[in-house]
Amino acid sequence: MTLPQPSWVVAVLLEDDLLALNRAVGIVRRRNLPIVSVSLGPSTRVGVSRLTTVLATDQASVDRMANQLRKMVGVLEVTVTPEAECITREHALIRVRVSPAELAGLLDTIALYQAAVVEEYAHELVLEATAAPPILVSLLRALEPFGVLDVVRSGAIALPRPDADDSAAGGRAAQPAARVATAIPA
Repeated sequence: MTLPQPSWVVAVLLEDDLLALNRAVGIVRRRNLPIVSVSLGPSTRVGVSRLTTVLATDQASVDRMANQLRKMVGVLEVTVTPEAECITREHALIRVRVSPAELAGLLDTIALYQAAVVEEYAHELVLEATAAPPILVSLLRALEPFGVLDVVRSGAIALPRPDADDSAAGGRAAQPAARVATAIPA
């Protein structure tokens, strides 16, 4: 029995240049590692993009790829973090068939997963959801009985969780805030 490979988040800050992006993606491709997700977007710095890649492989392979990326012209920073130590989210747009008889059940399912209705048509709804990848998969399975017509998912985006020492110094708690339910009197 083979154990599943751990997932690693590789975040690359690179110059906002098509050639730098092409080189970085080429290095990832040539390593022939199993890619779970790829996402590209702007960073907090002007002229710098953030390439986030989630890989399912061993640490040695990820470290070799990260070292190769660090040597590349146009790469400013490379960080490798186990996915278990990251806050990971995906974004999805989902087109669902809807009939008047099933509308209440569909809206309950949408509310359960904290999704939102973006557009409404006569026999379809377009939903928007942001969640951890397993929860997004669970939402899609819950919507299957209603008739999922189309799905578009972004790649995973991830940030490392702060260390307990870093959080204490900054005055913020290391644990995520608990959700508080409030009852509204009738």
